Amino acid sequence: MARRRVFWGGIAALFLIGLIVAGCSGSDGATGATGATGATGDPGPPGPSSGNGIPVSSAEKINVGITDVSVPAGGGAPTVSLTLRNDLNQGLIGLPAANIRFVIAQLTPGTNGGSSEWQSYITREDGGIPDIQATTETATAGTYVDNGDGSYEYTFANALTAYPAGPTYDENKTHRVGIEIRTNTGGFLPENIPADNAPLDFLPTGGAPTFERLIVNSSDCNACHDNLEMHGEARFDVEYCVQCHNPSSIDGDSGNTVDMKRLVHIIHSARPDYTIFGFGGRPHNWADVVWPQDIRNCETCHQEGNTDTPQSSNWRLVANRAACGTCHYDDGTPDSGHDFAIENGMHPGGFQFTDDTQCISCHGPDGTVTDPEGRLVQTPIVHEILEKTAGEAFSYNILSVTGTAQSEFPVITFSVTDPTNGDAAYNIHTDTPFTVCAGGASRLAVNVAWSTTDYANIGSGNLPGVPISMNPLATCGGASTDIGDGTFTVTSPTAIPATATGSMSAAMEGHPAVDVNNDGSFARIAVTSAVFYAPITDTEAVPRRSVVDIQKCDDCHNQLSLHGNNRTDKPEVCVTCHNPMMTDVNQRGADPCLSDLGADDQTIDFKHMIHRIHASGEIGIPYEVCGFRSSVHSFDITYPGRVNNCEGCHLADTYYPIDSPQVFGTTFDVNDPAILTDDRVVSPNVSVCSACHQETLDTEHMQQNGGDFSATKAADGSLVSAGVETCAVCHGPGRTADVKVMHGVDTFDFN
Repeated sequence: MARRRVFWGGIAALFLIGLIVAGCSGSDGATGATGATGATGDPGPPGPSSGNGIPVSSAEKINVGITDVSVPAGGGAPTVSLTLRNDLNQGLIGLPAANIRFVIAQLTPGTNGGSSEWQSYITREDGGIPDIQATTETATAGTYVDNGDGSYEYTFANALTAYPAGPTYDENKTHRVGIEIRTNTGGFLPENIPADNAPLDFLPTGGAPTFERLIVNSSDCNACHDNLEMHGEARFDVEYCVQCHNPSSIDGDSGNTVDMKRLVHIIHSARPDYTIFGFGGRPHNWADVVWPQDIRNCETCHQEGNTDTPQSSNWRLVANRAACGTCHYDDGTPDSGHDFAIENGMHPGGFQFTDDTQCISCHGPDGTVTDPEGRLVQTPIVHEILEKTAGEAFSYNILSVTGTAQSEFPVITFSVTDPTNGDAAYNIHTDTPFTVCAGGASRLAVNVAWSTTDYANIGSGNLPGVPISMNPLATCGGASTDIGDGTFTVTSPTAIPATATGSMSAAMEGHPAVDVNNDGSFARIAVTSAVFYAPITDTEAVPRRSVVDIQKCDDCHNQLSLHGNNRTDKPEVCVTCHNPMMTDVNQRGADPCLSDLGADDQTIDFKHMIHRIHASGEIGIPYEVCGFRSSVHSFDITYPGRVNNCEGCHLADTYYPIDSPQVFGTTFDVNDPAILTDDRVVSPNVSVCSACHQETLDTEHMQQNGGDFSATKAADGSLVSAGVETCAVCHGPGRTADVKVMHGVDTFDFN
């Protein structure tokens, strides 16, 4: 597969929505509204400063503010007053009319159970059908005034009563106006200067609107997408998007709606039968999208309690076919059982609905109807993830670790308690969640790893680099001592090696078994893993360095649980196994992995693996690894954010090149697992950076500056290399090629 360089300047957000969604697209040139007078001339260059402002072309970011919107009586052409300023609050002058566009829409309350709806006044032809799709109005269509001090005025081309496919004007309804700026249009500048969309809700009669539709905030989207920009780096704000992506806007080529609530739900649920045609008539389908958490987590996007989104509770208070039918539809499989899609309205039991008047009666907060299992069908209840709720009743607790000096056998004291019941302790020898052994439903493990400077686990007896692992479940083939007060102990069968130094860790991971559906079947319940540090030769325990924030992982994953729900929401536990010594060599010797991927092992060192997984789609090279029972795992991921935004995962400033011989290089080829010195190792900084930067020039640069792709190990696992990595000289904090600056970290701020 051909390799391509990672492009840092504008990595597309998940699904490439920004460049391809049909609604609000059109051409990148001026889009005049019906009734615009005169032809659009070529824009001139920005004018000189009048002394009251500076040229807009000098700005690194444009802060847009709408100061006033006035609509003449009867719905005449609105006039928008706005300001453009840089981060120093200086007025920006000279923005050509061809580079700024406006949208204006009206909000109508929902009827008969339907959702409230925006409708744009401005429309365009699409697929040969006139006025079928909402769009923007370029300022060349109306009257545009640059006041020379950073303030501007724009009067729309038409009266609100004169747009041919707009809503019926009602001065008492909420209206919204928004702005987009494209500085790469009309030869003005070679690239966009980021500018916010400044959506503003208003009443034509004056005063603040009393009826709103504020459901999802851009910051909720940006938790995954970093800086979700649409249609060529010009549209950043969800409140702006919905003005065009509304129920009245259709993709003329396919006949499919581009209504925001349907478009976004369909894309994130990977619905295969939805195709729209974007810019240039290109078809786009999102059937391969992988939503990185359970699709039932409505509150990932609809976050109640956010004062900026007072209608975020609509997901459970408003039920209708248009919204619910995006996920609940007949996909052709035998167990579909329903088709809530607005086109069909089929419901379990053979009912067919032609409107939404009855939906809330069953699915709203006062609904009393139950499903065949006896559960209420209120929206929050049917979307509840019972396995996650069950997990709230378990906590893993490591209370103490003794016997951790060299040549001693560590003793770990621990408990499992119920936080929902006053932290009452479980008896892991007799209580059902820990005694369902069939199929491995119940599992608990206590692991010991060393040293925390960088795990190698040399001397554990498990090659290569695997920690000591103990099963404390007496009924499932393990053993532990019941102290009698709700606590248990296990003793490591292997001593801490006489050569080990520093500190060690003990970890608890695994899953209790719970019958969440009361049907006699047991689910593996994910429980947050636990870790405890103890000294070996240190005077006090030194934890393993912390460089990532699990909350940032869970912004996308909600609950990060892997390996059959065994390891959950604790990177500090993950790295005890996913250490520099580890490859998938132990799983390479059998099919299907051997036949599909071959015998050559792959590193699973955390610092390389995580970067490779998340960059795999961007660099165009899948990351392929053998897992449990020689299963094949191929990651070709389109990361939803910007892969160069290190702080999308990392704690602040923890992504700089390291300059410490204590951090081991990454083993890429184990060769003979019993012999450390024959391993092929990649030096630590190169291991991280080469996960994304894989062009020939990249690798040559790394090697010229001390990076090593063919190093070896000493007997203690440390790196033996012909060179010394000097990455920090140029890429360290404040240096000429500071990683933070080169990656553009902290520049994703349109929330």
